[in-house]
Amino acid sequence: MGIGERLKQERELKNMSLEEVQKMTKIQARYLDAIEQERFNVMPGSFYVRAFIKEYANVLGLNAEELMEEYKDDLPFEKEENIALSRVKSSKKNKPTVNTPVIFSFLPSVIVVLLIIGIVVLVWLFRQGYFGNDNDGDPTPVDDNDTTAGESVQQRPPSQQENPAEEEEDEEEDSDEEEVEEKELEEPKTEITLDNYENNESNYTVTTSEDELSIALSTEAQNWIAMEDQNGERLYYETLTTEKSPEEIDISEVDELYIRFGAPESISISINDEELTLSDEIGASQVQDAWITIQRQ
Repeated sequence: MGIGERLKQERELKNMSLEEVQKMTKIQARYLDAIEQERFNVMPGSFYVRAFIKEYANVLGLNAEELMEEYKDDLPFEKEENIALSRVKSSKKNKPTVNTPVIFSFLPSVIVVLLIIGIVVLVWLFRQGYFGNDNDGDPTPVDDNDTTAGESVQQRPPSQQENPAEEEEDEEEDSDEEEVEEKELEEPKTEITLDNYENNESNYTVTTSEDELSIALSTEAQNWIAMEDQNGERLYYETLTTEKSPEEIDISEVDELYIRFGAPESISISINDEELTLSDEIGASQVQDAWITIQRQ
């Protein structure tokens, strides 16, 4: 007997229809029927298969963990996830690495130092008169009493004289501005999109280029919250109160999240300070299910 037949048999023993189970689990009847027929290919994904089966089993009074362990060999998504994970690991191993020689990182600094030294030397030579007129071959005698001697040497006005310190400051400012612009262009960010909402179920997509992710839960009253990752591991399973808010949980290693909560009018959920916007169709005090897929860039 497969897991679908087992769930169907238990439902019929309790004289429950698929519509009654749908009201209790908030799972659409077509998905419940697909589980009983073991047509898992019609599900949105392997994460949903696991979550739906657990919800179905809990409503029927079965131990969901024991049921999943008993039929784990019959569920195809375990194999699919292992294959996908191995492909991701192999792609990371095959990614070529490029090491830049250390000497190239010092070249800009060396060029700036040489430029400054050259400017200082030129200014010193100019002040020593190395660039003045050569009068050694002039047969005209020089009058010792001539008060005009030396007037032919003129200094450049202060506004036109070389100033190495100012040039160095200008170069450093330009370098700092370029670094700031590069940081602004490459600054990581996180965006959250509400894909659809139906029958108290919300589907979200989180797109992020940040390495670390955390989800923050807070409430203005109190909310019962259940949160699981793609492996069915519980990340949070208790009543959140105002005194405990905000509750922050690290989800850096999580690819998919399932959150179930009540009293949506008082709860606030955010990922890396980005608000998880609830649908305008949600009514007060309705139990909600949120499915969150995280895509990393």
